[in-house]
Amino acid sequence: MVETTIYVRNKTGLHLRPATELSQLCSKMDSDIKIIFGEKVINPKSVLMLMGAGIKQGSKLEIQVEGPNEAEHLQEIIDAIEGGFGEEMIPLEDIVKE
Repeated sequence: MVETTIYVRNKTGLHLRPATELSQLCSKMDSDIKIIFGEKVINPKSVLMLMGAGIKQGSKLEIQVEGPNEAEHLQEIIDAIEGGFGEEMIPLEDIVKE
């Protein structure tokens, strides 16, 4: 299993369009994928679970991937989230304050 922590940086969070994009991406993967958001464990292959989680700008997500191409799949998910789904993004330093 591989895992990472990432922050949602697009200004509108995971509303319907980016949640759909993420769900479609994850659904193509044969790995078991979990997103942990606070107390919630989300199956990102379900757009309804992603929408129901209420993931907003600045949300901290833990992503866990287990399966045949887990490292590659994790990187694809990271790239999608860090890419902001084509939306305006806020700087990471505005989210993570030390």
